[in-house]
Amino acid sequence: MRPSRVFKLIIVASLLVAAFFYIVKVTNKDEKVRTRDDEEDKGIDFAEEHKDFAEERNDIKSVIKKEDGEKKPEEDSSPQEEAHQQNEKSVNLSDRNPSSVQEMRSIINDVNFNQEVHNLDKFPKRPEEGIIIVVQVHNRPEYLEQLVKSLGAAKSIEKALLIISHDYFSKEINKIVESIDFCQVMQIFFPFASQFYPDEFPGQDPNDCPRDIPRDKALEIECTNAAYPDMYGHYREAPFTMTKHHWWWKAHRVFEGLKATRDHKGLVLFLEEDHIVSQDFYPTLELMAKLQQGECPECDIISMGLYDRPSNYQSVGDMVDVITWQSSKHNMGMAYTRDTWAKIRSCSKEFCTFDDYNWDWTLQHVSGRCLPSTLTTMVILGPRVFHIGTCGMHHSNKDAKCEVEKEVGYVEDLLRRNKPYLDPSGLYIKQRFDKSAVIKTMKPNGGWADPRDHRLCMSYAKMQMVGQNDT
Repeated sequence: MRPSRVFKLIIVASLLVAAFFYIVKVTNKDEKVRTRDDEEDKGIDFAEEHKDFAEERNDIKSVIKKEDGEKKPEEDSSPQEEAHQQNEKSVNLSDRNPSSVQEMRSIINDVNFNQEVHNLDKFPKRPEEGIIIVVQVHNRPEYLEQLVKSLGAAKSIEKALLIISHDYFSKEINKIVESIDFCQVMQIFFPFASQFYPDEFPGQDPNDCPRDIPRDKALEIECTNAAYPDMYGHYREAPFTMTKHHWWWKAHRVFEGLKATRDHKGLVLFLEEDHIVSQDFYPTLELMAKLQQGECPECDIISMGLYDRPSNYQSVGDMVDVITWQSSKHNMGMAYTRDTWAKIRSCSKEFCTFDDYNWDWTLQHVSGRCLPSTLTTMVILGPRVFHIGTCGMHHSNKDAKCEVEKEVGYVEDLLRRNKPYLDPSGLYIKQRFDKSAVIKTMKPNGGWADPRDHRLCMSYAKMQMVGQNDT
């Protein structure tokens, strides 16, 4: 065979090999992109995937820079002047009737950017050690109304800053919040709730895979998240992801993003819309904070609620236990400082990628698998925070009536019978449990395997830079 012919055959073979590898590369391109772990490490900002929000963020940043350049220290307003200015410019949210999703997004983005604190005319200053109370609210006004009523009857509540964190825009709920007149109050909105993105991620995109479709069928029809069923073979359901997203976002927002709270050194108490509180919850929490500082510096979390509540407070009304935190027992009425938040935040990737749609089960996982030592809680044995929810996402009987008044009646009767044992002058540690005790590993519930959820969750830290003035 002639050398020139051999040379030509070599060239042809080389081209065929190159073409083969190119076809393989193109075929696998999407899968390679999806499996890059470094995307999750970087915590890609969800705003990059939504141009309209990214542009709005840039507009906000330019406004901030302009305002910072014009502001002079001697022009700072007094609390009274600030209250007067806010009263002049405020428009009640209950009077807003957005006609489109885009208008609704615009309203909640304005609220989040303005960070308006209401009732400054009545409560112009709070004590530095005043407790911040954050309530996560969805769309159960009948419960929220009872919580607000119990907070309004609580002693020393005027010291608090109450932050209502919404993931649903509702005229009825806004009216309830606007009725609060017993302390400073602020509203914030989780900006990526399903209501604000009804037909696209983070809501339920029409092209997302149905929950129970087999993976091979999902790959065949090429639905958006076909490659990512959870550990049980199910695909993402947007409503079930919202609570965990909201919980993580609001913690970032309160500790890092709000001007009114980001320098707060004291406790932040986290409640939910279907909780109510005792009249002495605030001074009792102050006593727990004092006991924590003096006798339990290792306590990361204060727990003010118990699901197995005693019927008689006589022997436990002024007692606490120190124990390893467990999500199924100590997730109600949790209070902690930014030091504890810093510990939890250091495990952001573990929190944001763990295949469980529940924030509390995920936190249990973080405590046992990521932190240097498990979270320790100081729990009040005579609870001051109570769960009254009888219907909702985690209740098996979806047709059950929300017997709110009945549940409230149970709690009010309990507190009435135990009135002599409330308002303690001091608190005492009854028992310290061995921290080395092994907490049973909890099996994940799934529902959190989609990398879009992971990336959105990881991006919240970056988002808190929006709206902050350079100092």
